[in-house]
Amino acid sequence: MSEKIPCSVGILTLNSGQTLRKCLESVKAFAEIIICDGNSTDGTLEIAREYGAKIIKQYDSDAPNLSCVKDKATVRTRNMEAASHDWYFFMDSDDTLPAEITYEIQSIVQNPEPPYSIYRMPSRIYIAGRLIRHASVYPAYQIRLFRRSTGARFKGEVHDHIVFDKKKYQLGEMKSFYNFYWPAERAEHFWAYQKKYAEWEVEVMKFDSFQAFLYWGIYRRLRIFFGFLLWRIPRLYFRYGFKDTMPFRYEFLVMWQHLYILYLVIKKRRRTLKRG
Repeated sequence: MSEKIPCSVGILTLNSGQTLRKCLESVKAFAEIIICDGNSTDGTLEIAREYGAKIIKQYDSDAPNLSCVKDKATVRTRNMEAASHDWYFFMDSDDTLPAEITYEIQSIVQNPEPPYSIYRMPSRIYIAGRLIRHASVYPAYQIRLFRRSTGARFKGEVHDHIVFDKKKYQLGEMKSFYNFYWPAERAEHFWAYQKKYAEWEVEVMKFDSFQAFLYWGIYRRLRIFFGFLLWRIPRLYFRYGFKDTMPFRYEFLVMWQHLYILYLVIKKRRRTLKRG
């Protein structure tokens, strides 16, 4: 690619030195890379400068190692607002973009009249270099490419996502997969990872009424749990067997996380009532 792709790529970093170089190497064809950093203390910023990335702070503070894990939408918005291009793509610092994604994005953003202004893309998981072709959470789609002029915005604290005016804009779908590479540490200590995110998620949960608590905190969580137990997981192994399929241990722990969240939600509600 002789000309840079007219699209900004937003990446959040915090002590990402071990993975960032590979990540940035995969997006060097883009016209702008924006690193939004939490005041890393390793070599993250030096690597970012090597690739000519624009660097901004996640927060207006010089305190080292500031985590945005419970404030993702706010920080991703800050990253997006620093972009120079209308087309915006965001990714994580421990992931890389395969060439097919780069070429597909190029064909979209260089089209004078693209069919859509907001695109979702399928995702898949690699564990220890092994492609997981089948999992209970598949097909898993995420919006990662959009025009900022649409007003699309980030929402959500721990698990952020894109919201937009669905009456005004239709959602396009990319063909290429966004690949999530699980590091060995995550695979080995998977429950600790799931447990930590469950606790963060419940910590930021707010219910504006008792009815909302019953629906979102209890009913929806039980529905998800029994959906995995009675349908998603049995169907997965019945249909695909165990070859190229998510190992049962991980499927079980993903399901168990929702029961753990239910426990935490009830525990938090009881504490709130006692204080009130």
